[in-house]
Amino acid sequence: MKPDTKRTANEEAKTSTSGNRVYRASLGRTDAGSPIIKIVPLNPRGPLASHRQMSAFIYDLASEMETRSEVLGATWAISPEAWNSRIILELGSSNEEKAVEEFVVALLADRNLD
Repeated sequence: MKPDTKRTANEEAKTSTSGNRVYRASLGRTDAGSPIIKIVPLNPRGPLASHRQMSAFIYDLASEMETRSEVLGATWAISPEAWNSRIILELGSSNEEKAVEEFVVALLADRNLD
């Protein structure tokens, strides 16, 4: 049996980019009905659960969402809130509800957050 050893943030970050899950997403809605993606660390005591690491991940995810949204020609706004560990997709119209749901499901699957 291997002894438990603490891993540095760099070691854990390398593992996270190789396909292991570090975060998961929980979905919700604002009062106005816009989707919310809440990011939760799987290990709340690990180095990647720190505020700075969570913020970096949220901004990276929001950046990818902006790029994908532009390709789709979407009009929704992507609003990252690093202090709340969440991203809100503010819909431009109710016509986008189905498209944004498909967008979120595909994104979460691609990023192994589902």
